[in-house]
Amino acid sequence: MNVLGKPQTTVSTANAPSRKRLSRLVRSLLLKIAPSVPVEKFSKWRDPSTGIAPFLYPLPPSGETVSLPVKLLYPFTFILAAIRTTLVAIILLLQFLVVDVLLGVCLVIPPVHALLSRAFTSVASRLVLVLLGFFWIPVESASLKRTARSSAVAASSPSKGDIIIANSSSFVDVLYLAFRYNPTFLLPVSSTGSKTSSASSAKITSYRRVSLFSAILASGTLPERSERGESLEEASKAARGPVVLFPECTTSNNRALLKFGAVLETHNSKPSTFKTFIISFKYDLPTPLLPSAVHPYPTSPFTSMFKMTTSPLARTLVVRKLHPAECPKLSSSPRNVEMEQVGEALAGTGRWKKTTGMDWEAKAQFLEFRKSRQ
Repeated sequence: MNVLGKPQTTVSTANAPSRKRLSRLVRSLLLKIAPSVPVEKFSKWRDPSTGIAPFLYPLPPSGETVSLPVKLLYPFTFILAAIRTTLVAIILLLQFLVVDVLLGVCLVIPPVHALLSRAFTSVASRLVLVLLGFFWIPVESASLKRTARSSAVAASSPSKGDIIIANSSSFVDVLYLAFRYNPTFLLPVSSTGSKTSSASSAKITSYRRVSLFSAILASGTLPERSERGESLEEASKAARGPVVLFPECTTSNNRALLKFGAVLETHNSKPSTFKTFIISFKYDLPTPLLPSAVHPYPTSPFTSMFKMTTSPLARTLVVRKLHPAECPKLSSSPRNVEMEQVGEALAGTGRWKKTTGMDWEAKAQFLEFRKSRQ
């Protein structure tokens, strides 16, 4: 009773301790699956020309919070993620077994192999994209000419001997390209020095042809340092369809284009022989309910897939394609000046800022420093 003789109402705090324990549990689970990156430690790897740090994992704005009812659903989202990630792994494994192993017997009949391989790869890749939250992927046509109007995407499609050039931020890039074109992916090989040593700057000397499954596993990694590999001309001729080249040579956080890896120039380059197709991938920014889809670090892609599939919300991926008539051509052994032209075309296609000092070698230094501070 209060001083007026009326019953005094009290606010029950019995649930307060349990709510705090739940919040601590949720926070600890999120920290285990989301990389914790203190930005101030990595200011050295902020590009001086753009002010962008292209290697840091993108996090939601610090001011955004998640309501308690949503937090109570977190245990169920982890169950959902486990189911979806398991399905993704099963589909990718089946794609590898069917296309890379079982369909090998059809190589004696190239048209049959190409048809079956493309059909199975397309279906498998699209199912994986749906499980990752990409239910609808808009495709836009781009033009570098200021007077050109936006139009439907050109009907011209890459074929054998053509080169698809794209920016690289995630294994999702690989899945989309596999879904649309069933290409062969090229991984860069470097056999010279590195900025991490006293030797000269490393150069891309050759490429390795890999399948969809291998390209996904290689997402976020750096160029291999070895003497094996093929020239771009040899790889494109040996491939059964178009080839995909990621000239940044590694993944970024999708905020800007990395400086292209320098190629080792040769003197036996022929006049323009390769037809190129320029494609840009841009992802939505992360929110507390929608983790980022980018994969800037060389960790297991299935860890990132698990994190992505904790959210049942739809994701956004905008694909922009440069009109084939405006795509620069490449000689049989591309020179760095040609790759600069490709970089300008890719930047214009996706409306990207280009970094001038951040390349795959800078990322190697970044990863070494990040590893030493963990």
